[in-house]
Amino acid sequence: MHMNEKVEINEVMTDGVIAIEKQKTITEASRLLEEENIRGLVAVEDGEAVGIIVCRDIVYQVVSNGFNPDEQRVEDVMSTDLIVAEVDEYLDDVAMAMARNNISRVPVVDGEMLIGIVTQSDILRAWPGFAQIMEEEVTRETTPRPSEEINDENTPEGYDANIEDEER
Repeated sequence: MHMNEKVEINEVMTDGVIAIEKQKTITEASRLLEEENIRGLVAVEDGEAVGIIVCRDIVYQVVSNGFNPDEQRVEDVMSTDLIVAEVDEYLDDVAMAMARNNISRVPVVDGEMLIGIVTQSDILRAWPGFAQIMEEEVTRETTPRPSEEINDENTPEGYDANIEDEER
């Protein structure tokens, strides 16, 4: 598949969503993740998506802090800055939004109805070049600009930033 042909997200998403009510415990969420052999759940309230909880959230926010998973609720741990994709959005647009926001899964909606989920794995199967774009996006965001690299405190004596490396 080449990305010059536009692919709609519904062609690569996983139909159906494994959801959990936001007031359920982390223990219940963990059991559901294990039973379904998945890494993320959509948190819902009154049938509407209100967040996402992934294994990493449970490890970093509950286990590593020594909290009791029977006392912590999904709503205490879930990410609520929810990015959703419309069923007819294009794969490349959704993939880039995922890269920019450093998220691994996006619920897919048809109007108000939650109908599926798309993960980085789904995108990689459909578009192997996505891994390179993810890497480039991360590199672009973490590489200092030349103006940030050189300052008076760490500039060697006699260093002239205007001289090309080959001239040194």
